Amino acid sequence: MNKSLILSLVVTLGLSACVTGGPTVGNYAMGDDSAVLNASRNRAEAQVSRAELEQHRRQRADVSEELDLAEKKRRAQHAGVRDNMGTVSQGAATVTGVAGAIKAIGSWF
Repeated sequence: MNKSLILSLVVTLGLSACVTGGPTVGNYAMGDDSAVLNASRNRAEAQVSRAELEQHRRQRADVSEELDLAEKKRRAQHAGVRDNMGTVSQGAATVTGVAGAIKAIGSWF
């Protein structure tokens, strides 16, 4: 039993050592990413035109405006719910006050 476990472990380690040759994500994390960026920095496909840059800026501005609008909608909805809850609370207080007044008047007679 132990020999088969050890043999399978050795085979697994050997296969994994054979598979991980070459550039991996770990290599990029160790500084190769800057070399890749420097190698592709001035290539034609890496350049962004002024029109594309303006389009990206407009899209970022649109996204910011949409997020701001969504936040305003959430705040308005929250304020509406709070106003409704305040109205219900005031109505319940009024009903309680009227019921207390009726009870007080009934106890006088």
